[in-house]
Amino acid sequence: MDSTQVIRRPPVGPMGRIVRIAVIAVTAALILGSTFNVVLGNRDIAVLFALAAPLGISAWGFARAGQHEAAVVLLSSVLVAVVTLTLYLSPLGVHDHAVIAYAGVLLFNALLLSRKTFFFMALVALVSATAVFILEFLGLTNSELGSLVAWPTLIDFLLITGLVGFIGRTVAEILFGSIGDAQQNAIKDPVTGLSNRERFIGLAVQRLRATDSDEFGVLMVADIDNFRRMNHVVGHSAADRILAEVGRRVTVTVPGALIARIGDDEFAILETGVANEAAAYDVAQRCSAAMRFEFAGVSVHAALGFAIYPRDANGLESLLMAADNSLAQAKLQPTGRFAGTWEPKS
Repeated sequence: MDSTQVIRRPPVGPMGRIVRIAVIAVTAALILGSTFNVVLGNRDIAVLFALAAPLGISAWGFARAGQHEAAVVLLSSVLVAVVTLTLYLSPLGVHDHAVIAYAGVLLFNALLLSRKTFFFMALVALVSATAVFILEFLGLTNSELGSLVAWPTLIDFLLITGLVGFIGRTVAEILFGSIGDAQQNAIKDPVTGLSNRERFIGLAVQRLRATDSDEFGVLMVADIDNFRRMNHVVGHSAADRILAEVGRRVTVTVPGALIARIGDDEFAILETGVANEAAAYDVAQRCSAAMRFEFAGVSVHAALGFAIYPRDANGLESLLMAADNSLAQAKLQPTGRFAGTWEPKS
């Protein structure tokens, strides 16, 4: 890895653009809806829309970190809550807009979420809708027109929205497979199951920001020695198993750490919430030891360099550069092949 390389945030992919557009559209709609209801004199609904707008904006943070499914779930949850409470508070009671609103959310989820999450959100939407219908039947909503719906209306609603969700999901599965699952594959390394470079950068920035002022973090970068030669000697399939074993051993060594394969034979590990610099050094040393093992008749070794947060840098790019410099020093060592920006006093 080039120690002079500057790490930049990866470009936004198609899924990221879709989610960001959705966040902007929903937030703008909530703000306009609040204004519109103020003009109509529906103050309770106007306040509801105004309170929901910041929640919609908060989905942007998930989108920036590459957690697109989480962003869609948050956005959809906000929409379901707003639609349900609007129908409850509206002087018009439950009306045809319910079908349009819930069906729209269901279709949005059908196209963008993984199967499991889609079914969960569909259940949330349908239960919320059924609850507000029942409240309307019982005369417990703010409707000034009396109940305009009956049980057949609820059945029609469930059939229509269910059909919209089913068709949307079927089309998505046939054309694209499970988009949410594909998105997860796009941010994970298929060989090791670890995060890839894009996901690592997004999550690492979040973790560093969440680190308390009295805590430390340690960022490690490692290269497997002679990995290209391994590919030729044992074959690509066996070499892939070696990579997976490296990921497994490091995961066991530092459970809860952010671990990623960021290149062919390159790994990055970030551990936060460390008590002090000595503890950070210990974490790096244990990771280095975990990357030395015998597997399928091959002796696996790796060079590892580390940098300590916030001692060496306050930002991810600078911290990666410091760790890369340490890795370059580790590669110069004939044995041990372990270096960092801090060492215990002898």
